[in-house]
Amino acid sequence: MSSTHDRHMTRPSGTPPRAIDTLPIPAEASSDTAVPRLPTTVVSSWKGGVWKTCISASIAERLAFAGLDVLYLVTDDQLDARRRLGISEADPDVARVQRGVGSITVVGLAGAHAVDVLYRSGPGRFGKFDAIIVDTPPVKKGGCLPGVLLIAPTDGDDASANLIRMLRATPANTDVVLVRIEAVPKKEWERDATTIHDASNHAGGSYLPGPLPRTDEVREALNGGRSVWTLPRRGPTRDFLVGIESLAGAAWGRIRPDTTLPPLAAAAASAVHIPGWDGDA
Repeated sequence: MSSTHDRHMTRPSGTPPRAIDTLPIPAEASSDTAVPRLPTTVVSSWKGGVWKTCISASIAERLAFAGLDVLYLVTDDQLDARRRLGISEADPDVARVQRGVGSITVVGLAGAHAVDVLYRSGPGRFGKFDAIIVDTPPVKKGGCLPGVLLIAPTDGDDASANLIRMLRATPANTDVVLVRIEAVPKKEWERDATTIHDASNHAGGSYLPGPLPRTDEVREALNGGRSVWTLPRRGPTRDFLVGIESLAGAAWGRIRPDTTLPPLAAAAASAVHIPGWDGDA
């Protein structure tokens, strides 16, 4: 009598082998339902020169001054954000700067390494954080991260056309805030913001009503590694900071949803603004 093994392993000569059944594996989670491990704000636009790094660095600073420990994730190979936050080339790859009672830890990561930190392993190997800010290069995929607050700046028709194309790939569970760089009439920007949202087929969304002006004071402060929050509140610089305050407030709302962004500490707001004298009308 043949053994059980023999009965299973032998077959009549010339009989073809039988294929085993193909079994499915669990599908990956839809990107429209994924959320980062920590509240995340992304600044992205499919165009260079629209002040993405200025915006993201200024928001990171404001949240740190509010007492948070922020992970600033730089996915742009140029790593401009390090210099603008006062970090030198001699500093470690993972560099930390203090802003008031909070801090900003700057890490350069791209592609799957950045996604790992945001959605899979988390940022634990770099420290303990309250929130993540992501600065992106001018690429279409910058708008593809799900479950984030996406701040999308534009400075004109070409940038807006690219922005529409980028936002068409933005997951439904990402909140989009449109930002206008340089001034246009309020009604014109309201109309443009509506057109961008409608053309991108992204439901919901909002926009910053006042423009963020490009100012020499802000540019020089960031290029010199100084905090924009120590600048005098006057003229276009004040308008820039007012807009960043609103964007930081939106980011704060995802981190501490039951509270409002705390006022800037006196040490960070020491610059004096004299209405009627400091460039006001």
